[in-house]
Amino acid sequence: MAQRQRSRARFEVLLGPIDFDRHSAANPVKLLDLGCGPGFLLDYLAENGLLSRVDYTGVDVIETTMQHARHRWPKHKFELRDVRDRPFDAEVFDYCIVCGVFTVRFQNGYTDMEKLVHEMLRAIWPSVRVGLGFNVMSKHVDWEREDLFHWPLNDILAFCKPNLSRHVSLRLDYGLWETSVFVRKAPVARSTKLPPQWGAETAPRPAPS
Repeated sequence: MAQRQRSRARFEVLLGPIDFDRHSAANPVKLLDLGCGPGFLLDYLAENGLLSRVDYTGVDVIETTMQHARHRWPKHKFELRDVRDRPFDAEVFDYCIVCGVFTVRFQNGYTDMEKLVHEMLRAIWPSVRVGLGFNVMSKHVDWEREDLFHWPLNDILAFCKPNLSRHVSLRLDYGLWETSVFVRKAPVARSTKLPPQWGAETAPRPAPS
């Protein structure tokens, strides 16, 4: 149950930038789930009434995982693909999430894992129209595990800003010892109104006599 609660928190946060109210079955958001595993994101979308609003593509590099995903969700698109070797065409997706792929480094050394993350993010970026979200383990923890990828905030920004976009935001407030990173092609849209007097030229105040 604890693992399911963590997965719910991660999906809820990583999907946060998507305004599902703007999408429908006739106008779905084109979503790439990179490192999709057995398709658990589809379970989450279905449970929360969002599946009909999504044009979903799941990608993974493990054949048995892809077979399992296709068996569980036969009507949805899954591809066996390493995006570093076979990137997608430009802007074929609106948004991409990478959930859990960059949190565990297994036998990779830290430098090799950071190189893999850099390569995958560079490969994905041209294929999204709006942006992407991914999670890594936080450096702001009581202790670190050798098999996890704890990526410092400064290093995240130092990579994302020159290589992807300067429109980057971070979330560390959802109860897990990790960081979710959002990179957008454009700044976040403003929803509030500008006071009309701010646009008017203000006459200088007379000097006190």
